Amino acid sequence: MSSDRPARLRATHSQGTVHMLQALEPARLPAVLARLDPAVRRGILEAPVSDRIPAAWDVALVRAELEVLGRDGLRRVARGMMVDALGGPQLGALLSAALRLFGATPAGLYRWAGRAWGHVMEGCGELRLERAEGTEAWLVVEGMPAELADPDYLEAVAAALEAVFDVCRVEGDVSVVPRPDGGRFHARWRARPARPGER
Repeated sequence: MSSDRPARLRATHSQGTVHMLQALEPARLPAVLARLDPAVRRGILEAPVSDRIPAAWDVALVRAELEVLGRDGLRRVARGMMVDALGGPQLGALLSAALRLFGATPAGLYRWAGRAWGHVMEGCGELRLERAEGTEAWLVVEGMPAELADPDYLEAVAAALEAVFDVCRVEGDVSVVPRPDGGRFHARWRARPARPGER
């Protein structure tokens, strides 16, 4: 399932991560950017939004985030970035179509996750829903280049998959077991407790 195409992704994905870092961790953003090779830093920040950039640059950004923010901070930024992207012009239209087709349920939206992955990623393997049962779902990414099939990078992917919970207004988590050419993700969710004054 591996691809001969170079591993690339939309520049807006990495730039969205930088914007989310600015929103959530403005004091630590300079330390994250300082850990990037200057050419990578310029490439991410200056790429036209319609361009695709090397996926290795996004991996470098994730590693820099992990060094500065730790695992929890990395996951918070990745999830926030994806929530933001799902409300944006590129993924927003796909999300609207998915909501019409499958409804606002995590299991339904995970059926659409592979299309969103393919819209952002190129030559980075394929994401698909393996199965969904009740309040759990299993997804796999296969055919990833070795540079992406990195446990830290897969952790960021798992957090991005949690954005579905925000769309569906449920609570949950996504864990990942790395594989040589990708990873297997386990999503679990539950109803969000009502807040005072909510029905």
